[in-house]
Amino acid sequence: MDKPLLDSFSEYVDLLLDAICAVDEDSKIIYVSNGSHRVFGYPPEELIGKRMLEFLHPEDHDKTQQSINTVMQDKHVLDFENRYIRKDGQVVHLLWSTSWSDTHKMRLGVARDITRIKAAEAMQNSLIAISDTAHRTNGIKQICQQILFHLDAHLAIATFGIAVSAPHDERWQTVFESVGGCMTILKKELLFRIVGDDDIALEMVDGKLMLMVPLIFEDESEGIMALALMDEDYSLNENDRALLTFTALQFATAIERHQRFDRLQHLALYDALTGLPNRELFQDRVQRSLLRAKREQSHFALMYLDLDKFKAANDTFGHAAGDHLLKESAQRITSCVRETDTVVRFGGDEFVVLLDSIESRQDAFNVAEKIRLELCEPYQWQEHLIDLSVSIGISMFPEQGEQITQLIAAADEAMYKAKKRGKNCIF
Repeated sequence: MDKPLLDSFSEYVDLLLDAICAVDEDSKIIYVSNGSHRVFGYPPEELIGKRMLEFLHPEDHDKTQQSINTVMQDKHVLDFENRYIRKDGQVVHLLWSTSWSDTHKMRLGVARDITRIKAAEAMQNSLIAISDTAHRTNGIKQICQQILFHLDAHLAIATFGIAVSAPHDERWQTVFESVGGCMTILKKELLFRIVGDDDIALEMVDGKLMLMVPLIFEDESEGIMALALMDEDYSLNENDRALLTFTALQFATAIERHQRFDRLQHLALYDALTGLPNRELFQDRVQRSLLRAKREQSHFALMYLDLDKFKAANDTFGHAAGDHLLKESAQRITSCVRETDTVVRFGGDEFVVLLDSIESRQDAFNVAEKIRLELCEPYQWQEHLIDLSVSIGISMFPEQGEQITQLIAAADEAMYKAKKRGKNCIF
């Protein structure tokens, strides 16, 4: 390309904000406009004579080479995107329109900086993905892991955590924490101050630069999302503030939804008064024991319990006292069995105990005797001591039946025999 043509060309293109680049057949730069300084960060004199590919983002090398091959064959390529590394180390996204001149043996390209557009698109995609994750993913841990992945595309996060407290409860529970332990270094006073400020805090805590975002719940619960950052020189900008605020809202919504689901599930499977499993959950537990016992040719036992003298105590001291007796009886029974066993309130003052993987009837009798003695201890109600006892019936698999209904009926019948024997005994 001769000098007069270049001078005439430069007079106009230097006014443009876009970068105009001319390269030879070997992609060596022979001309760049002043706009290239704004786009690439290098003044024109530092680019002339260099190959464009030297400044290219490594991950975009192959597709850029394909674009070069295409423009050499088809003479032009429109709207091609790739990335370059600026002089300051930042990545710039460019949208190119290029053409090849056989006459001047050069490739001419116009590059528009679309970094902000790409950042806005990435932010929008992240917000959509975060919202979709919060509403479609099951399990708080899975939600946290996926949302952390989307946040990490915008912030250099060393570790991440979420903690919540119940209404009027000073205890904080860590809902999720990635490697690094950022939640453990947040003192209770700091948690309450940040939540009380109701705004994003950025400060050094135990040598870590941390972003702390309050979680706003519909009820009086309190929560915080904490991010320990890798960049100690980070300053909070409006885009990140919007992203974090939106993410905190999605987390709060997801946590509340899962808490409501857990409460409903608990109500469906557990007795509201004693907190013990109900009949529905018992059916599932005993079915599992039944299948395992058949597969392993082992034994398990059912115990049917009925509190003696409960009705008299309930009539004498009132329903509040009766509820207290049932709750304490449930606790006493539970304290006498293993974690692998199941205690169920069957209704009224009746309980059923599933003794899983037990060797013999004598072993079941020993547990029953332990329960009987525990339930015979006096109960404290206000200024009164109330005496109760219990009648217990035992059935064994497979001796008393190989079906759940048979085993429950056998234990129930044995319990009534214990009642007829004078109560406060085991049959």
